[in-house]
Amino acid sequence: MTAPHKILFVCRHNAIRSQIAEALANKMGRGRVIAKSAGTEPQPIPEQIAEWVTQLNGNEIKPSSKSLDSMAVEQFDTIITLCDKSHDALPEIATDQQHIRWDFKHTEEPEALRHMEIEISERLRLMLQVKGLL
Repeated sequence: MTAPHKILFVCRHNAIRSQIAEALANKMGRGRVIAKSAGTEPQPIPEQIAEWVTQLNGNEIKPSSKSLDSMAVEQFDTIITLCDKSHDALPEIATDQQHIRWDFKHTEEPEALRHMEIEISERLRLMLQVKGLL
């Protein structure tokens, strides 16, 4: 059995976009993917987002905001930035691994969040299929 594919999702606050992407990737990857997330300027996770991400995680994992610095010692196969400001912080991570740049605008508006979840899911599904992980 091969080792799981490790993905790091990075956004500025690690409070919405990267939390959603982490939960979706772990759910879709079914053990073949280990996803984590971090922020360049971590902020508390809004309660409605925390509840939503907890449900995406199957009510097993409560989300927490983490600093990009805390992930610097880990090795990832793929790093995906979810906003332009976080992409500019990537030199802090010493890695030769694949970097993917997705730019999603910050929002807490429910309809926009549902749209973001769908778009992240579609992008993840395509990426994981190409890598043979689905």
